[in-house]
Amino acid sequence: MQDNARKITYGAMMIAIFAILLAVTVYVPLLGLITIYFIPLPIILYRLRYDRAASILVTATGMILSLIGGLALFPFGILFGSLGLVIGDTIKTEKTKFYTFMATGLTILIITISTYVATVLFLGINVIEEMMDTLQDSQEKIFTLMETFGEVPVDFVKQMQASMDLAVASIPAAFIIASFGLGLIIVMLNLALANRLGHTTPKFPPLRAMKLPSVTVWVYLVFLLLPLFITVDEGTTFFLIIVNASMILRALFTIQGISLIHHLVYIKKLPKWVTVISTILAILLAPITILLGIIDVGMNIREWIGRGKPN
Repeated sequence: MQDNARKITYGAMMIAIFAILLAVTVYVPLLGLITIYFIPLPIILYRLRYDRAASILVTATGMILSLIGGLALFPFGILFGSLGLVIGDTIKTEKTKFYTFMATGLTILIITISTYVATVLFLGINVIEEMMDTLQDSQEKIFTLMETFGEVPVDFVKQMQASMDLAVASIPAAFIIASFGLGLIIVMLNLALANRLGHTTPKFPPLRAMKLPSVTVWVYLVFLLLPLFITVDEGTTFFLIIVNASMILRALFTIQGISLIHHLVYIKKLPKWVTVISTILAILLAPITILLGIIDVGMNIREWIGRGKPN
């Protein structure tokens, strides 16, 4: 009886914290930029302490209670409640941190897409179309403003339109990257807090140990060379595949390039602040970092860099 009472009391406390974090995130703009990453924490902590069935009940209750704060809270309640349950369950079942990260990213992706589809079907609101319309209006205002100062160059108009078309085409890749990027931040922050609160959590291997499969270089080359041999019309499915796949691969090679830089800093036994500065520079100089990542994967230069030193 005492165990059940503790379970119920702790569950009620976690639901209350979950609801508060959710409300603060949606209705308190500045503070919400911080609290958004910690909304799943109460559900994670409950799952780490109690069984799956009880955790599902607590999560479902938190989702339902989110309706009290208004309909706007409900999609967030579903998303972050699910994230808390997924993260907590993968830790409890002793999965690796990479598994937890992948499960988190996929959860964000699936629930967000489902919410978008439901919004379009039932509310008639297409967020992507509205965003594109806003960008188009901004583009037209720029053209109008430039016309007041003189004739707008034809090349400039074409370049602006091409940039707009490319932005529309790359939405799926940008969405995937954003989903897994958000998932990574949420996993890292919440697992760090859970660890501080006395729970055993898995750890990522150091970034310097990351190595993409060699086949990714060949896949990237195929996507780069295909347009040279095959006519790819804008707006076709093939065009969308090439644009989005290339964007995702560039993001992966950027991370691989940063990994190589971290490896070099580690080999040279430089201070940690060098790692931070070099990472920032690597992001700012992304084209060079992508090239480093491709070379690292394709040529395996780590084998002859710093031989005889610790890896």
